[in-house]
Amino acid sequence: MLVIEASRLVFLANPKTATQSVRAMLRKHAMAGPWQEDGATRHAGIGPFNRKWRAVVEDRVGGRVEVFAVVRDPLARLDSWYRYRQKNPAGDSKSTQGLDFAAFVAAVLRDDPPDYARVGAQDRFTGWTGARAGIDVLFDYARLDLMRDFLADRLGQRLFLPVKNVSSVPASGVPVLPDELMADLREKLAGDFALHRAVAETGVLFADD
Repeated sequence: MLVIEASRLVFLANPKTATQSVRAMLRKHAMAGPWQEDGATRHAGIGPFNRKWRAVVEDRVGGRVEVFAVVRDPLARLDSWYRYRQKNPAGDSKSTQGLDFAAFVAAVLRDDPPDYARVGAQDRFTGWTGARAGIDVLFDYARLDLMRDFLADRLGQRLFLPVKNVSSVPASGVPVLPDELMADLREKLAGDFALHRAVAETGVLFADD
């Protein structure tokens, strides 16, 4: 979570959506506050923000804040998690070494997934109801240029988005899953897929649209 006082903006960092790059871009514009001392705020979604920090932040900046975040195609996001956790040493509870992507996705779908398959849910992070999100502005990971345009308008300057912590993408792209497994994934993550469709239609989704 980053708070941009001058523009009354709050960035919520949805994991595996270029969050380190966005933090690096915005860090010098962010204000200090007690939220920085709480490790749980690093990837806090809209629910925890509303419960614990909204009143504090809005008191500090002197008015209502506008919250924004990035969402990603659910399958591509899972692939990013899978490759990211390949870096963990074999035997570590969060390592995906020795697993193919299909096995990883099958683990994600379990009612009680193992540590390496705990990846969170974007619909929960954003407060998606099936019709609207609880976050004011959502950007598609594939259209980060729109986020930069938005920030340029709010901050009055164009910012450079550095490349940080990017897992290498295979030349073949995201692996193809067996049809049955893909159907199970779409059913289990129906909220995530619906959320991303809504955002991806134009690349940006405003809560009051």
